[in-house]
Amino acid sequence: MAEQELQIHPEVDEDVIEISTHIAMDNPIAAKAVEFAITGMYQLLAQEPVLGTEYHPLRRALAGVRMITVTEYPNYIIYYRPLPENAGARILYVLHGARDAVAFAKEHGRQ
Repeated sequence: MAEQELQIHPEVDEDVIEISTHIAMDNPIAAKAVEFAITGMYQLLAQEPVLGTEYHPLRRALAGVRMITVTEYPNYIIYYRPLPENAGARILYVLHGARDAVAFAKEHGRQ
């Protein structure tokens, strides 16, 4: 099997840092574990870009975006777009499940 491409939007690191910082206020060890679990899912998504569920947004800008919960920490969701011909994945957002993904996407507009 050919090497699948992994693209990560530059602002995704900010998402993960925000999550980690919030958790670290109560438990620094757990914060690192969550961060590791989130970033560990990226290669899986590159290898299996249609693994997640297709997100059905009200906004057309999010058409084709998929989402998957972080296996070990299902409160966190990775939003991504499969690359053409499923040649990999582009990670767009990482959010807590309680966040309004549509409002966040509207504000940040990542493609």
